[in-house]
This record gives sequence, structure tokens and C-alpha cells, in this order.
Amino acid sequence: MNVKALRLLLLLASTLCLHASPEGTMKLVWEDNFDGKELDAKKWGSNGVVKMVEGKLSLEATPGDRPMFWRGSSVSTNGKFKTAGFGYVEASILFTQTGGHSGGFSIGNEDMTKPAARMSFWGANDGVGLSLYLVNEERGRSLSPKDNPVPKDAYSKKFHKFGFAWTENDYRWYVDGRLVQKMTQPGTPKPMAIGFGHSIGGEAGFTKSFPDPKKGPEPMRVDWVKVYQ
Repeated sequence: MNVKALRLLLLLASTLCLHASPEGTMKLVWEDNFDGKELDAKKWGSNGVVKMVEGKLSLEATPGDRPMFWRGSSVSTNGKFKTAGFGYVEASILFTQTGGHSGGFSIGNEDMTKPAARMSFWGANDGVGLSLYLVNEERGRSLSPKDNPVPKDAYSKKFHKFGFAWTENDYRWYVDGRLVQKMTQPGTPKPMAIGFGHSIGGEAGFTKSFPDPKKGPEPMRVDWVKVYQ
């Protein structure tokens, strides 16, 4: 094999790796790389202030009706796109650095009657947690250092990949391609919608606590999201 052919083969292999899901046998069926000037209204509905900044989705926190109070923002594919049965959904996310507000990534069924479910990640103050909501039941926890592939205090400093997989037998959470949680529970075959949110719990802290006090709470950002089935 000549050098040119070898380089082409390596390039193809690296491209396939970049687009492969941890579940292996699934194919990419839907994605958004947020590279437009505005949020794609054919794919997403939104609430609050949502911007496209440097090719990334930026979920902003804006001033509320009283000092130190802020309004959050969110986007969802409900009514626009839903998965078809079991699959894997992954997104590249930069969570918020300071406390008092948090970013979230979730998938879930619009109809929350059995056997519906919702899976989520939430991140703030350079930590991350996960949860599974089944009808009338909820389980959640923060990732311990042992389970967490991301170095301490790194969630707001660079983008990391967060993924959900659900099958006939279980629900799984991935961080940077590593399985961090698995719950053995019959999976729902109902279509899942995707959501991102920047939530504010009342007072979001003193302005001076934020990285840029003139702007208040930093945004949550999403580089891309992909769906495999």
C-alpha cells in the first residue's frame, strides 16, 4: 500500500471514529452543529434568550425583574423531531462555572404515561449529575471522582461529550465515551425528544461572583448534538 492510500485510509478511519457512537452498531440519523446565524426553527422551539455564538448554541441568563434575579432559557425538539424507538443521543457541552444556576441536557417522552421515561445530565459549579425519571419514580446522583472521566473543575473550561443510550433492558449514561452509569430497567420504546436548558434557582448569586461581573451568569453552550439509531 502506498503512502497516499495509507493516509486516506487513516483519515477515513479517524472520521468514522469521530462519528461512531459508544453503542457501536448504530447509524447517525439526525444532528445539529449549530453553525447557522440563528437557531434552526425547523428543529427547535425555544424559551428565553438563545443565541448562536461562534458556531455554538448559547443558552443565556438575562436579568429578571429584581436585582440578582435572572431568567433562564431552553430549547427543545418537541413537536419538531423525536427519535424512533431505542437509540443513543450525544452532545458536546460547556456547563456553567459558578453556582446558583445550572445547565441541563435531557431526552424524554412527551407522553409521560407508562412506560415513559426521561434521562438527564445537569452541570454547575464544575460538577455534574445524572438522573432517570420513570413515571412516579426518580433516581439521580452526582458522579463521584471514581466514576467520572473528567478532571476536577473542568466542566466549564472545555467542552465534553455527554450521551444517553436506552435499550429494551436498560438505560446508560456516557461522559466522553465512557460508561458512567447503567440502570437495569425495561427501556421505553416511545419516541424521545431532546432538550437543553439553563435554569436559575431564584437568586443566581452575587454579580461579583461571576467570571464577568458586567454580564452576570455565564451561558451554557452546546457545540453539537447527534442522534444514532
